[in-house]
Amino acid sequence: SSTAMIEKSKEFFKAQSMMHESLLPIEVKLADILEEEYLPSSLIALNFTLQFIDPAQRLGLLKKLRHSLVAGGALFLSEKIYFEDQEIQARLNELHIAFKRAHGYSELEISQKRQSIENVMKIDTFKIHEARLKEAGFSEVILWFSCLNFCSILALP
Repeated sequence: SSTAMIEKSKEFFKAQSMMHESLLPIEVKLADILEEEYLPSSLIALNFTLQFIDPAQRLGLLKKLRHSLVAGGALFLSEKIYFEDQEIQARLNELHIAFKRAHGYSELEISQKRQSIENVMKIDTFKIHEARLKEAGFSEVILWFSCLNFCSILALP
């Protein structure tokens, strides 16, 4: 629902048009993911999106996406996660901040970023994602990638 992100996406896909246009036409549009009607789909990618949706609305969205998948379809879900073990979570937080510093972020930028998403981004554990996906009707939930406190999940009907 970000106009700036829509424009950046359009620029990116326009630059890539020779690679994808004939194989995979892409429409970028400004819409509310919760209100959107989904066409039958073979593959749905939901990358770092759920964490910005009210937790009470996540199951409904996943059910809607599950019902739009055709036989043999799949959902790829990537999210930032947290760990129940507070020591592990604290260590990962430290590593993430060190990563930002190593890539030129100032202490002010790090602080401002943390404040800007503090009450907006609501992250879950992998176990919560797994349970929610199963409740939404997915039969298989596979953690296929994990790095620090980021993961990607393959969910199959």
